[in-house]
Amino acid sequence: MLGPLAQLVILAIVIVFAVIGYFIWDRRYRGGTQGNFKPTTEVFKDPTTGKMTRVYEDPATGKRQYREEV
Repeated sequence: MLGPLAQLVILAIVIVFAVIGYFIWDRRYRGGTQGNFKPTTEVFKDPTTGKMTRVYEDPATGKRQYREEV
């Protein structure tokens, strides 16, 4: 079996990776409004919500966002 120090080190490593993973996931999938997003001509009905959705794109990075049409 592992000693108490080894268990503590493993737990610390798991916590560090969980925190780092959360911030990477959060930044990547949050879809924040950072950037210079411009509306495209792409509009579609979201099959999940049934609402009309427009695609926005940041020309500098190519990142895309999907926003409900109002």
